[in-house]
Amino acid sequence: MEQMPTSVLDAPSWALRARQALAVVVVELRKILGGKRMVTICLLASLPVIVVFLIAIEAPGPSRVTAQRYFGNIYSVVVLGATVFFGCALVFTHLFRGEILRRSLHFYLLAPLRREVLTVAKYVAGLLAVYALFGGVTVLVYPVFMVIADAVSGTGGPEIVEMLRYLGTTILGCTAYGAVFLLFGTLFRNPILPVAGLLGWEALNFLLPSGIRVASVSHHLKALLPVPGPIEQTFGGLAQPPTAATAVLSLLVLSAVAVALACYRVRRMEIRYTDD
Repeated sequence: MEQMPTSVLDAPSWALRARQALAVVVVELRKILGGKRMVTICLLASLPVIVVFLIAIEAPGPSRVTAQRYFGNIYSVVVLGATVFFGCALVFTHLFRGEILRRSLHFYLLAPLRREVLTVAKYVAGLLAVYALFGGVTVLVYPVFMVIADAVSGTGGPEIVEMLRYLGTTILGCTAYGAVFLLFGTLFRNPILPVAGLLGWEALNFLLPSGIRVASVSHHLKALLPVPGPIEQTFGGLAQPPTAATAVLSLLVLSAVAVALACYRVRRMEIRYTDD
C-alpha cells in the first residue's frame, strides 16, 4: 500500500481546530454562567447600577458638564477599579485553577486537542462572558445616570459617542485584565496574592516614574476616558497619559503577550492533583 505523503499527515486541520475551539468555548461558557462564582460576579456587575442611582438621586439637575464629571468619577473608581478588575479576576484565574481543584483538567489534556487551542478557547469564553455582562452594564448605567440627573442635552449625539467610548474602554479593560489573570491562573497555585499585588500596583501606579508607569493596564485605560478620573484630576501633572492610539495598541500587545505566555505554560503543564 502506498504511504501517504508526510506533508499531508502533518498538515494542520484548521477547520478541525476551529470546531474543537468552538466546542470548548460552549462548554466553558456553561461552566462560567452556571458556576457559583457567577453570583459574586453578578453582584459586582450590579454595583455600578446601585452607585449611579444613589448619586443621581442625591444630586438632581446638575449641568451636563457636572454630570459628565460625576459619571467619569463613578466609571473610573467603580466600573474599572472594582467591577472590571475583580470580575475578571474571578472569571479568568479560575479557568485553569478551577479545573485543577475539581480534578478535571486531565480530561482536557488527554483529549486530542492542542493545548494552545484549549487555552485560547478558554480565554475567548471568558471574554464573551465578561463582555456581555460588564459591557452591558456600561451601556446601561451611562444613559440612566444622564437621564436621572436630568443632564441630557436633547440631541443625544454627544451622549451616544461618550457611551461608546466608555463601552470601548470596558471591552479593552476586560481584554487586558482577562489575559493577565489567565496567566496568573496558570502560574500560581493560589492567585490571590498576585491579584492583590496587581491591585496595589494599579492603584499606586500614578506615583511611579513615567518609564515604569507604562507597565500598567489602568494607566492606558484611563487615557481613553472621555472625562479624567479623580486621581487624574488631582495628580494630572504626575501621570501624563499616553495618546489614545498608543494606549489601545499597548493594551492589545499586552493581552497577546499574556495569552501567548499562558499557552506556553499550559503546553508544559503537568497535573499532580496531590500537590494541591
